[in-house]
Amino acid sequence: MSQQKKRLLILTPRFPYPVVGGDRLRIYQVCKALSERFSLTLLSLCETDAEMTMPLPADGVFDRVERVFLSRSRSYLNTLLALGSTTPLQVAYYRSSDFAKAVDRLMPEHDGVLSHLIRCAEYVKESDKPRILEMTDAISLNYERVRQLKNAGGLKAQIYRLESRRLLAYERRIVDAFDLTVLVSETDKVHLVGAQHDKVMVCSNGVALEHLPFRERHDSQPVIVYIGNMASVQNMDACLYFARDVMPLVTQRVRATFRVVGRISDGDAERLRAFPNVEVTGAVDGVAEAVEDARLGVCPVRLGAGVQNKVLEYMALGLPVVTSSIGLEGFEAQPERDLLVADTPKEYAEAISRIWDNDAMKEQLAINGHAYVNTHHCWLSRLAPMVDRIADVVVK
Repeated sequence: MSQQKKRLLILTPRFPYPVVGGDRLRIYQVCKALSERFSLTLLSLCETDAEMTMPLPADGVFDRVERVFLSRSRSYLNTLLALGSTTPLQVAYYRSSDFAKAVDRLMPEHDGVLSHLIRCAEYVKESDKPRILEMTDAISLNYERVRQLKNAGGLKAQIYRLESRRLLAYERRIVDAFDLTVLVSETDKVHLVGAQHDKVMVCSNGVALEHLPFRERHDSQPVIVYIGNMASVQNMDACLYFARDVMPLVTQRVRATFRVVGRISDGDAERLRAFPNVEVTGAVDGVAEAVEDARLGVCPVRLGAGVQNKVLEYMALGLPVVTSSIGLEGFEAQPERDLLVADTPKEYAEAISRIWDNDAMKEQLAINGHAYVNTHHCWLSRLAPMVDRIADVVVK
C-alpha cells in the first residue's frame, strides 16, 4: 500500500462482487479508477452467508475489505418500522447498528468517505471528514414516473407510489449534507437541484467493450432482444408493455420473436411466456452469447432514471437500437444516426419495420452506435473528471 496515497472509505449497501448488474458494475468501475489515486477500504453490507465468505479477486482495487451481515428478515422489519415515518423505505431497509459501529471505528483512519447510493448516506451525513455521495440516479424521479403510470400494478409499484414524495425531500436534503454528489444524467440533476449546483456533478456510465465484442448482423435471426434484471419494476414493466402492446403490431408487419434476457422469477417468466412470440432465457453466463443471433435491441422503458446500460451494451455488440425517450436520457447519441427513438406501440412497430430487412440501415446504425460508445463511454475517460473532483474534495 502506497504511503503517498490518501485513504478513502467506500460504503456500499450491497457487496460489489461478483461484478454483475448496473449498481455493482458502476461502483466497481468507480473504485477501480479511484484506486489509482487513493488507498481504498471497502465496508459493505451483505445479505447472505455466501457474500460474507466469498473470496476476493486479486484485482488490486481495495487494500482492505470488511463486511457486515444484514439479514433480509431484519431489513424487512426495518422497512415495516419505517412505514409511519418520513424516512424512505429503502434507506430504512439498510439500517444496521453493526454497520454504524464499523463506520465509526473506521472513519478516524481515513481522509474521506464515499457513500454508494443514498442507502449508505445516513451513516456519514454528519461526519467532519470530506464526504462524497455516488448517488447514481435520482431515485425519486423513477418513483414519480411509476406513480404517474396508471396501469403499473403489483406490490412494488404500490411501494414506489408511497415512496415518491418522501424520496424527493430526502434526496434534496442529503445532497446539501455532502461535499460532492455524483449523478449519471443531467435529467436527474435538473430534477433534484436544477441545472446549476456547485456540489453536484454529472458523470455518465461507461461500457466494458472488452467483454462485449462487436458482431456484424448480416446472418441475424428474426429476434428482438431486451437485456435486464427483471426483478426491477422498470424492466418488468418495459417487457410486459412490449409483449402486450407492441409485439402484436410488430408481427403484423414482420415475423419476429421477442427474447427477454436476464435474471427473472419463475412467476414473471410465466407471465411473459403467456404472450405470443415471446421467449425468456432467464439468467445467462454471457450476454454476448445470448444475443449473438439477434437482429436488434429494444429499450422500451417507461419508468426509471439515470442511464440505461442496456443501450450501451446493444451498441457495443453491434445491435441496432430502438429506445424510448426515457431510455435516451443521459446519452449524447443522436436519433436517426446512432439509434431510433419510439414512444408509442405504433412508433415502435414502424421503427422496427424500417430496420428489419434493410441491411444498409442495420449496418449503418450498428457502426454509428459502436463508434458512439467507443468515443463517449469508455469507463476510464468517463470517470476521469469525477476522480479529479473527488481528489479536490478530499485533499483541499
